[in-house]
Amino acid sequence: MVKIQGVVLVDDEPAEGVVLRLHPQTGSAAISSGITSADGSFQISTYSLGDGAPHGQYVITFVWSEFDTLTRTQVGDQLGGKYAFDDKSEIKWDIPKIDVFHAGTIRLQR
Repeated sequence: MVKIQGVVLVDDEPAEGVVLRLHPQTGSAAISSGITSADGSFQISTYSLGDGAPHGQYVITFVWSEFDTLTRTQVGDQLGGKYAFDDKSEIKWDIPKIDVFHAGTIRLQR
């Protein structure tokens, strides 16, 4: 497993609660994901918190929904669905066999 970390900015501001999912380009289902904290930073988890993801090629999707306290579910996407699907997202990572992959700062626009 490769530990993966980075920062997500939306309109050049840190964005809390953005969910990232890694979609393997092999066609397998996404099993690795992460969520941004208040400063926009994230770690990717697959089997346990912060354990990373297997090396390989991925398309990364992003959804920034809001928690509805009435229904107790996540609703909407503040990014308008621009990055929500692996066939739409242009953000791709080729993760080599290393200990830590630094994804850097990912800049998204609403």
